[in-house]
Amino acid sequence: MKNIRNAVRVFLIVNNQVVCVKNKIKNEGYYDIPGGKIEKGETKEQAAVREFKEETGIDIKNPEYKGIMSIKYSDIDVNFSIFICKEFEGVPQCFSENDSMCIDIDKLLLERKRFQSTVMPSPKYINLLNGNNVFHIDINVGKTKESIERIDVKYINESR
Repeated sequence: MKNIRNAVRVFLIVNNQVVCVKNKIKNEGYYDIPGGKIEKGETKEQAAVREFKEETGIDIKNPEYKGIMSIKYSDIDVNFSIFICKEFEGVPQCFSENDSMCIDIDKLLLERKRFQSTVMPSPKYINLLNGNNVFHIDINVGKTKESIERIDVKYINESR
């Protein structure tokens, strides 16, 4: 049986730029959306605020829950609670494990070394982040960690 991990990802998008992290140590050079594991006793909203601050140095307020992104790797399934944030204070910073930055969405989508969560701000899926419906998106990963074999999207309810 595969391991299952619950985590969060937080999208902060301003003027067609998204805040992301570029890893320096583990998965060096790979871009990802800020987030991480939900700690024991922590709500997914608390995890979103904490992880975003830890990875970017930016304080966020009132992250809005948008849905679930399930990424299925060969050895593990990761269920990400997806948030979008519009209220924030601070600027991206650099840390020993990663650099955080604002990057043009089109430029990010051209990067070869990026994880699957970075597909969300693409023109095909941006409406999931901006819409009023809660979604569940399943991503099946191919043989390499940056490849995607299939993406399935469904709405959990009509509106929040």
